[in-house]
Amino acid sequence: MKIKLTALVIFLISVFSSEAQKIKYKDLFPVLAAKNYEEGVPKLLQYLADPKNAEEANPNLQMGLWLEDRFMNYDVVGDSSKVYEVGDSAVFFLEKAKSLIDEKELKKKDEYYQAFFRRDLRTGEFGIKVSDVHLDIEKKVEKIESRIADVKEMHRRVIKVESNQKSAIEAYKSLTTRFSMYNNMLIGADADVQSKLEKIEESGRLGLENTKSVQELAVKLGSDKYSDEPILKAINQFGADGMSASNIRSGTIEIWDFENWARTAYSEIRGGIALFKTMIKNYADEIRDKKSKVKSSQNVEIGYFPTDLLEQFDKYDTESTAEKLLKIEMYEARIIKQVDLQINPALMDSALIGSQLAIYQQALEDAKNMNLLAEAITADDLETAKNKYTDYIESFFKKYVTASKYVSDMQVWSRRQVEWLTNSVEFWEERNRWGIDAENEELRYPLFVQDAPEGGKMTLGVPVKTPEEIVAFGADLEAKKGYVLSFGPDRLSKWKLEFDLPGTEAVQYESDSLPTISGAESFYIYNTSAVENNFVVVSYTATGQLNWGTVVTISKKPVDFKFDDLTQELTILLYPEEQLPLESDELGYVVIDRTGNAR
Repeated sequence: MKIKLTALVIFLISVFSSEAQKIKYKDLFPVLAAKNYEEGVPKLLQYLADPKNAEEANPNLQMGLWLEDRFMNYDVVGDSSKVYEVGDSAVFFLEKAKSLIDEKELKKKDEYYQAFFRRDLRTGEFGIKVSDVHLDIEKKVEKIESRIADVKEMHRRVIKVESNQKSAIEAYKSLTTRFSMYNNMLIGADADVQSKLEKIEESGRLGLENTKSVQELAVKLGSDKYSDEPILKAINQFGADGMSASNIRSGTIEIWDFENWARTAYSEIRGGIALFKTMIKNYADEIRDKKSKVKSSQNVEIGYFPTDLLEQFDKYDTESTAEKLLKIEMYEARIIKQVDLQINPALMDSALIGSQLAIYQQALEDAKNMNLLAEAITADDLETAKNKYTDYIESFFKKYVTASKYVSDMQVWSRRQVEWLTNSVEFWEERNRWGIDAENEELRYPLFVQDAPEGGKMTLGVPVKTPEEIVAFGADLEAKKGYVLSFGPDRLSKWKLEFDLPGTEAVQYESDSLPTISGAESFYIYNTSAVENNFVVVSYTATGQLNWGTVVTISKKPVDFKFDDLTQELTILLYPEEQLPLESDELGYVVIDRTGNAR
């Protein structure tokens, strides 16, 4: 009561001058009853300021009613301090009035209490009862106190929302400090990370619950502030979103949706990330087992990096050090297997030129890939990987002093592999560039397309090139014959075919493969420097049988070749079909039938 009286005294002093003129309450009451407070309240304050009037019941009641009216119209957000002050003052005056209103007051001044005139439901008589007046005042006091409590609770909930956001932001910031990327956090989620996510989710959930309570209280209080749905902002960019809280004191609540973010992250850790790490462990175990076996010359399938695991790295951790380390192990196993003489006996047969070259080429490619990966890994990369893949890294390098020791060893090893495999490939590539005539080993044929003759021979096409076989065709300018040869894995000829060349003087050849009859291969050679008999079409079988070598004369370079699957005829077009010189004697095309005859 003393606190209320103190507030009241301060309030009265702020609005009232002690030098009051004489006021008659019977003249003032109608003004107050009509709620003309602008005119009536200053006079009422002056009236109550007189100690002789301070204990009159109705003036105190009217003061309480006016304060109640002001109280109900204050902005519960912007004017909350006034709400509390005026509400407490209204309760003070209403309770004081209640204590002063008795039967004597009602009988003596019943004209001031006509608002309480009503029918007694028990007796049916009309009148003004002290109990009715007291009950109405009690209800007003209860309503005011309830509203004050709701306003206080609303502001308390606003503070809780701020506290919830602050708690979530602090935990979230600690994660962004430790991890530069969202996926790094998911992968490196240890017990501490998961504990923080639980805290963030709980703070986010409580924050949302408190914002809903604020909204419900605002609607109940009739406030246009805080009554709208709270704005939930999604955290899409890790380390950018969610780093600071919005000011919510102005009446609009915008909060980060930490609950959903943390729940989604936690779900991903327990779902996708857990599966991802299991796949890493399984492949690591698998490749180490295979590496151990190939080191003891056991022939096992190594293959390449699993597609499904690669997709997981692309999803969660692109350019990952863990991915590089796994691939280094894979390449190490592949190289060991490829150069093992017991697993690949072809390496011991010097006659298998194509096979040796293919093996060494693949091993060199693997060694280069391995070296690129090993050279790209830094000490910082390894430390980051250890934070994200603790179990994998520690189990992987347990036989080494440090992870960097393993990587440096692999850098040295892969460099050595690249060096000796490069030499091996160069040796076998040179061996693979020349084929030997099995009937005359002094005759060598280039197994590559040449721009100019070498040793009297000019290879114009290599339609087949595998470790087991190379087929080459070209021109033997010394013998003035064309040739088609098939060479086996030892690059000795298996069969040889000869045909007439389209001129051998001032040779400028063009050639390419052609469609031809079923079961055969075909090509042409065009001597651009010759005028007559300057074009030959050769058809042969894969077993070394010459179907034909038909020489014809053409006036210009062909623009297209058409092969009819039904008639098995080849049409050599010297002009586009729509521009063929059909009405002149100029040759527009040549047709070679299935037997090699030209027309």
